[in-house]
Amino acid sequence: MTARNAADALREAMIGRGGPEATGWTGSFEPPPAPRAGATVAVLGAGVGGLTAAYELARLGYRVTVLEASERAGGRNRTARNGDVLHELGPTGSPVTTHRCSFDDGLYLNLGPGRIPHHHRRALDYCQAFGVELEPYIMETTANVMHLADGQVVRWRNRQVANDTRGHLAAMLARTLVERDAATGELLDLLRVFGSLADDHSYDGSTRSGYAEDPDVHDFPRPAPPIPLADLVESGFWRHRFYQPVDYLWQATMFQPVGGMDRIVTAFERKIREQFGDIIELGSEVTAIRLLDTGGVAVEYRHDGDPRTLTVDYCVSNIPLPVLRRVSTNFSAEFDAAINAVEFADTCKVGWQADERFWENDTDQIYGGISWTNHPITQVWYPSNDYFSPTGTVTGAYNFGDVAAKFGDLAPSERLVQARAGATELHPRFADEGVVPTAKGITVAWQKVPYQLGGWADWDPANPDHMRAYKQLLQPEGDGRFYVLGDQSSPLPGWQEGAMMSAHYVIGQIQGVLPLTVPETVRVPDSVALTQGSR
Repeated sequence: MTARNAADALREAMIGRGGPEATGWTGSFEPPPAPRAGATVAVLGAGVGGLTAAYELARLGYRVTVLEASERAGGRNRTARNGDVLHELGPTGSPVTTHRCSFDDGLYLNLGPGRIPHHHRRALDYCQAFGVELEPYIMETTANVMHLADGQVVRWRNRQVANDTRGHLAAMLARTLVERDAATGELLDLLRVFGSLADDHSYDGSTRSGYAEDPDVHDFPRPAPPIPLADLVESGFWRHRFYQPVDYLWQATMFQPVGGMDRIVTAFERKIREQFGDIIELGSEVTAIRLLDTGGVAVEYRHDGDPRTLTVDYCVSNIPLPVLRRVSTNFSAEFDAAINAVEFADTCKVGWQADERFWENDTDQIYGGISWTNHPITQVWYPSNDYFSPTGTVTGAYNFGDVAAKFGDLAPSERLVQARAGATELHPRFADEGVVPTAKGITVAWQKVPYQLGGWADWDPANPDHMRAYKQLLQPEGDGRFYVLGDQSSPLPGWQEGAMMSAHYVIGQIQGVLPLTVPETVRVPDSVALTQGSR
């Protein structure tokens, strides 16, 4: 693919026909060398988008400095391990310690991104290029549980819900087909196979939903009794993300780095250090950004408490918008409005170490995937690695929106209490302190994490202010000197692929491969659909 074709594909993915579901092209983006040898760039924020921009710009010959406010790179790509200290903003607005992770050595839990779709080609390409070993991430198994506790309490297997619903609906449709021509016969046969119907096109259960009893040498397996259609409808199971794994973003095959998602961050840091030296400055909080009348950008920041100023030709910001709006700037009113237009989503996670992998036992037989519940924990992720080992870590809550806002307002210890109660409704063994010790539980409310203040940009395509803001953020400020990047200004909010796509897009603009202005109508991402699935 030529540089021009790649640029067109990227531009289309960002703003054109690809729309918010775009994942970009599968080729490589090859911009020309830097137009000015030795031109300087400040990259603000060492999240995945910032690291991508820093690496690619340095490869092109720019002199790059990365300023990261926290004491670690990665941003929302955060993997918790033994000894890691987690912080959130306390009641006074200052950071406080919430947890010191005490997982056993070798165990970890991804507090931010936890999976890579097979069609996120940039993320996969960087993993291959940097030697990040990958393994399958299991999004769904038919042994996973749907738990609902409103009115009647149900604990159904994924295979029961999926196949009994299909069977009942297929039988209902078959009853409406009264014509007896060849086409109707073919459709009836399709419904028979689709719904696992009897020869008379009724539905009385299917082995797709599991067996009534485990088979033995004397009896052929009989299908489990079907869940009545009335019970399925009354439960409203489809309102609790049961069909999220069917959406394109979560379809198999998905991947995860062996040893934790932050292996990607570590790989970027290693490559940057090996090729370009120590250009990442941790503990460097940006306090002001000034577009200079003489050209260039002045970035004021504090490093270890000392004020410093960095003057550069270009500045690209991976700072989350809710944080960037707190930085003193001299941007135009239109650009300020864009930065202030969108909030970041509330989202929380809970992680547990379990000293017994009880979900893999003879009763549940769950190996990976997600169980769903209408309890505030929303979902439980089972590990997709180290099957049959003695211990493991479980994501015991991952929630969004108003539920996450309330959950995040709880003290961390109260979150663990509520998360244990919710998980116990799915698996009683969660109640056993000896199996799931509180001391080895951790939580994060991303809306309270310093220098993050949320999980992702909460774009709404129905909001006209968001349309104006999203378009504005795709265009640089100050005659091409200041750029916003990251998944926050991409068609894939909440995904590392979006952060990498945005970095490539901004580099194309700096290099003159892509235009600085966006004249077309811009399609705004639907952040809810792209992070939680269509509902």
